[in-house]
Amino acid sequence: MQEELQWYSPKEKPFRLSGFAWFNEEERYRRLPVNPEYHIPPRVDELADHTSGGQISFRTNASKLEIKVKLTDAAYMGHMTASGQCGFDVYVGESGQQQYYTTAIPSLLDQSYEKTVWDFTNSNQHSSEHFREVTLYFPLYQGVEEVLIGTYPSAVIEPPTPYSSDKRVIFYGTSITQGACASRPGMSYTNILNRRFNFEFINLGFSGSGRGEQGVALTIREIERPACFVLDYEANVSYKEYKETLLPFIQTYREVHPDVPIVIVSRIPFVQDKEIGEYEDYQNRREYSKSTVEKLKQQGDKNISFIDGSTLLGEYWHECTVDGIHPNDLGFMEMANRMESAFAFLKTHKGD
Repeated sequence: MQEELQWYSPKEKPFRLSGFAWFNEEERYRRLPVNPEYHIPPRVDELADHTSGGQISFRTNASKLEIKVKLTDAAYMGHMTASGQCGFDVYVGESGQQQYYTTAIPSLLDQSYEKTVWDFTNSNQHSSEHFREVTLYFPLYQGVEEVLIGTYPSAVIEPPTPYSSDKRVIFYGTSITQGACASRPGMSYTNILNRRFNFEFINLGFSGSGRGEQGVALTIREIERPACFVLDYEANVSYKEYKETLLPFIQTYREVHPDVPIVIVSRIPFVQDKEIGEYEDYQNRREYSKSTVEKLKQQGDKNISFIDGSTLLGEYWHECTVDGIHPNDLGFMEMANRMESAFAFLKTHKGD
């Protein structure tokens, strides 16, 4: 007689839930606190419920694995796949060796779905001694009210391989940072980089609403144990607004984290920059990012660096987007490949 599936919450051990900095206090799949101490723009507060960067990790010898999901809403964007907005990506393998396995994808307009990840119940190839390390990436552009992992009761579930450190890599920025328009969650550039470094990554991309506000800076600096902080919001503001916000944002963060490496990223080129009159403003912002980093270095900040976004998409940059602005999977892979060296210090980071 075949066993009935048993359903487990990833909020409980031995699962490791990561990417939600306030989860221990609030037990919500949410990227900012529910009631922040500082003023957060309403749209940022809404987007904080989107689960970009969230992960569930574990090891199991399960012959059958299923996932059951309840979303806060259905897919709603025409230029981004439902799998990227609302799906869960499944990767198998230890950190640094993870390979894509499958995606749990809802049907269009569905807010709830249940999918089989694998089923080797009747396979002669499966052994109870064979363990797989599993990483599930949360949806990029939707909220998750509930997610459950289903296996047979006889299956063993164990904690995943520990991170190299208890510190976190934090990204703050735009829709591109959040993951628009990856075809599936594992293909956002922050999630690609996450598979190359055995650290918890926290994604604080807030679509077009990541604009460098002080209340956001004050909230982000509350995240404990940062290994690195990446500022990538330049695409959302004008040159004038960028000059008014970038340095105060950095200074606010430095008041609490004086020695944490900060990486400033200028935006990628947009296909129609020259045609729509954006090119000069784009160049000015890029140069301001670069000069600000150089100025702070001269003032003694040895832990700040600059990534030139104009180089991140490579030779075929004009083929790397969905709509001339937001990267497709090729664009995100190009970005991750060219950004990786900026985080090489994480490979030698021993933690505390």
